[in-house]
This record gives sequence, C-alpha cells and structure tokens, in this order.
Amino acid sequence: MKHYVITGGAGLLGSQLISSLQKNGDFTKCVVIDPTPYRPFDTIKLDTSFVEYIQVSSKIDSVSYTYSIQGSFLDETVLNRVLSNCVTVFHLCAIGHTGRFGAQKYKSRAHQFNVLGTIQLIKKCKENGVQRFIYSSSIAVVFTGKPLYSCNEAEPYPKQSEYLDIYSSTKAEAESFILSQSCLDFKTTCLRFRAIYGPQDVSVAEKVVNMVRKNLFMVKISRHDHESISNMSSAENCGQAFHLANQVLAEQNGPHGQAYFITDGETVGQYEVWSPLIRALGKTPPVHSVPYPIVSAFVSISSFFCYEIFHSSPPMTRFELETLVTDNTYSIEKAEKELGYVPGKNHFKKTVDYYRIQPIQSTTHNFGSWFNFDTLLFMILIIFWTIISF
Repeated sequence: MKHYVITGGAGLLGSQLISSLQKNGDFTKCVVIDPTPYRPFDTIKLDTSFVEYIQVSSKIDSVSYTYSIQGSFLDETVLNRVLSNCVTVFHLCAIGHTGRFGAQKYKSRAHQFNVLGTIQLIKKCKENGVQRFIYSSSIAVVFTGKPLYSCNEAEPYPKQSEYLDIYSSTKAEAESFILSQSCLDFKTTCLRFRAIYGPQDVSVAEKVVNMVRKNLFMVKISRHDHESISNMSSAENCGQAFHLANQVLAEQNGPHGQAYFITDGETVGQYEVWSPLIRALGKTPPVHSVPYPIVSAFVSISSFFCYEIFHSSPPMTRFELETLVTDNTYSIEKAEKELGYVPGKNHFKKTVDYYRIQPIQSTTHNFGSWFNFDTLLFMILIIFWTIISF
C-alpha cells in the first residue's frame, strides 16, 4: 500500500500536517519516524473513521492514521523498512535549534544529523523509488542578524561564517542539497517557516506562557527606538502548506526544486503580538526596555554556563535574541502564486483562547516550583541593569 513517511512527526507540526492532509481528503497512511512518542494535542482533531493499525513496534498511535516507529531516520534498518512503497517523504526533524545540541562542541553531531543524515535519507529515497520530498526549512537559512524587509526567495544564502548558530548553517546546507537533487523522478520542495506556534507548542507559545507565569516576561529588549517587526507561522498554516506542496509536486508540470517562505502573511510587532496572551494570563504586557548590549552580554554568559556546565538550553539563544530585536519580514507571494497558499486567519487568537482557559496553578508557597536557573539568571540581569542605570 502506498504511504507517506514523516520524519520528526510526533509533535505539533507533524500532527497539523496529518490533520491538513485529512481535512483535504487525503487519507493516505502516514508512517512517523520519531525517537519520542506521539503526543496528542487538544485542539487538533484527526479523522479516525478509516484507521488502519499496523504493528511495527510496541508503540501504536490509536488516535490518527499514523503508526510510529521508535527510531531515528539515521537508522538504515528503519529506512529500508518504511521507504518501500512510500510516495512522499516529509522531512521535519533537525537538531541544534534549542537544547544542548546548540553548543559549539556538538557542531559535528548537528552536521551529521542535519546534513549528512538528510543526504543519506535522500539516497535511500531514490533507491526505493520515492517520488516526492518536502523539507521543513526555516527563515534561518537567510537570516544573519541583519534587517530583512519582505525578503523573497531570490535572497542568496549567506556565507557559512555569517550564520548565528549551528542550526542555521546546517539547515541552509541541507536545504541547498535538497533543492539540487530535484528532478522529474524525484521532486523536492523546501518550506521556510518563521516562529511556528500553536496551542501546546513547546518552542514558542508554551515558552512564552511559562515565562509570563513565572513573571519573567517583564521587560522589552531594545536595540533601536521602535519595536521590531516580523512574521509568524501558525502550525495550522504550516500543515496546509505541506499538503499544497505535496499536491503541486504530484502534478506532471508542477514546479519543483523550489523554496517558499510560509508565514501567516501578517506583519506583527514582536512584543505587541504577545499582549493578548499576556493579558489572558492575567498579567500586564511589558512597558520598560532593557538595552540590547546588556542582554547580548547576558545571552553570551548564560549560553556558556548552560551549554558547558549545565548541559542544557539557555533561557535565550543568540538566534532568538537577534530575531527578536531585528526587523525581519518575508514575502509569501511566491507560495501564493505557485502553491495556491492562502494563510488562514485568527490562528493566534485560537492560541490565546486555549491558554486563557488553562488553569494557572498557584505557586505562592512553593519556592522550588518557580525558582530555577532561568529565574536566577533573569534576576541577575535585572539587578545588573538597575545598578548601571543609576
């Protein structure tokens, strides 16, 4: 039976991808390769009326059309098992964006996973006659900390030395290779997202929610005299873009070997956009600003301690800081024209409404529940800023 393979598809993005396929009448079975178990999401409804369960391992997803193989896409045994009769691979997984693998000492490991792993995956796809390959890319492949306004796909890749982190440079290298491999027998597309968010996403929305609940979202970071602007990509719109890309690649004369920016199509202030969520949590949006040089030094110091001593992700990475304080917007005109992409509206409101009704547990009498390393670093930053302000 023909099927799809989704690498790294056990999270929010993979679930929205599958949901979008089903909403648009594509009930092709999906095989998910992910080292983590499938996570159900409260706001994502998947049609289960034609569920087919295939026992591949002890882990079976009984919620969707998906069965999960507990393994890595670097495992040739896993690839040989799942790529037979596969027509489309959706390649979502990567490392180094957050977590300990963002450290420089893991540079070779990130390159092995993000670049060499992708090359190996494509090799196996061709050996097994896979027809289509769609890559979850990022605006990180063109962003280096310099302002970008309505950036389109004609923007060249920066020099490797200009990238802000390992994730960005390896994503760019992988994307470039993927596009170069596109041909009539093996069509590829790369979708570039910016700040993927949605209810229960662990990288954007929940990170902000946790900061707000711990009273850590108290100040803005200022590099100039105005709030920087950017775009965001709801996971729901990303899922729709995956479906559209798959449909276009299936067309005989459809474009292939192309990259597309995929966002909500709205330019937002990078602090103002979070104000409704902050208010929904019963807090007040930040008014005061901390100068950029202070936060930049804080990011450098905290990154060193987190990566080298505590082996964890820092409260804020260099990439996160630079995208936050720098104007960076992206044009979706090419995706609209070639993929028929029309971003849905009000997705951020859905996210706000979701967290509005989530209970906030009181931590007034539990010191350990709110005081952690992130809190300590933030308090040091505020104290330092207060001292030098006098």
